[in-house]
Amino acid sequence: MQSAFEDEIRELLASGNKIAAIKRYREETGVGLAEAKAAVESLEAGGSFTERVQPEDSDLTQQIVTLLGRGEKIEAVKLFRDRFRVDLRGAKEAVERIGEQNGIPASSGSGCLGVILLGIAVIVLTNWILQFPKGLLLAIP
Repeated sequence: MQSAFEDEIRELLASGNKIAAIKRYREETGVGLAEAKAAVESLEAGGSFTERVQPEDSDLTQQIVTLLGRGEKIEAVKLFRDRFRVDLRGAKEAVERIGEQNGIPASSGSGCLGVILLGIAVIVLTNWILQFPKGLLLAIP
């Protein structure tokens, strides 16, 4: 029995859009480029998708949503990778997609801005303290 998704990939292949088929497979499954290419090429050679990676497990989805809600994105990605044996990028994209589907937006940055600002503040404060004469700094209560 062929799925609508498999038919969609077959149509993309038939129209000469192998790259689009691989991209669509990755979007649907969350797997990495190598896995998607192998699956699409298997289908192109007359086979079928033997095992699609799709987080339909509601318990797993709930666990991922809970982790994301607590700000534990790395743990959610690890959980997804362990369950589906996908590469890091594919797991990250799939977890972000699950989060967005459940009203949890993906983080927009890496979180380094706070560290950078703290570093700048330390440098400025250190330079400011070093400008005081040694005796004056010790006299401040």
